[in-house]
Amino acid sequence: MPRVSISIDGPTASGKTTLATRLAQSLGLAFLDTGLTYRSLAYALSREPAESLRTRLHSALEHRPVVYDRSGELVQDHAILLHGEDITEDIWDMSLDGGLKAVAGDSAWREEILRMHQAIVEKHGDVVAVGRDVAMTLLPAARLRIYLTASLAVRRERRRAQYRDRSDRSTAVGPPTQRDEENRAAVRSLPDSIEIDTTYLPAPAVSTCALNRLTNASAPGTQRKVR
Repeated sequence: MPRVSISIDGPTASGKTTLATRLAQSLGLAFLDTGLTYRSLAYALSREPAESLRTRLHSALEHRPVVYDRSGELVQDHAILLHGEDITEDIWDMSLDGGLKAVAGDSAWREEILRMHQAIVEKHGDVVAVGRDVAMTLLPAARLRIYLTASLAVRRERRRAQYRDRSDRSTAVGPPTQRDEENRAAVRSLPDSIEIDTTYLPAPAVSTCALNRLTNASAPGTQRKVR
């Protein structure tokens, strides 16, 4: 069967993880959340010198994506390992937010992380990847490219609701950045792309929009926007 790769871009709390999980389970894909790798590197840098990590990042840090089989059964849950130690829960500490911005702003680190993600995609083949610029960098040949948007008020409430019982996690959500807007325009310009405003759409409706568009993704040069 031909491989299926789907990119999902969009600002924080626009619904990327929810949609990716639904698509991965429905289609039997691996689900790669690229943002987790950035957080895990910020965690690693808070504990050891950058010079040491730069020379052995790919052996020190391992990102295992979520994997579903064709029947929708979970084969592997996501996990982040640093020197073999599971740090999946540790990377969410609010004290890492500053380090996360530093990693995201460092072109050399972004390149190293991209190489890690490319290796994951190559290994699993059938994959849905989410982030802030995956359509343009990680999955330029994706079968379907999705950009999610939502109002700032709704995104803030979603994040607060998500972590209502987790006071240790950051609930900060800001307006779309210039990078977000540039990425949005870039995704909209690509064939087999769809933009979905999730402000008033429940999660099942969002996934239905995406699955319907995926069915028609073989028609070249089609863009569509859903509101």
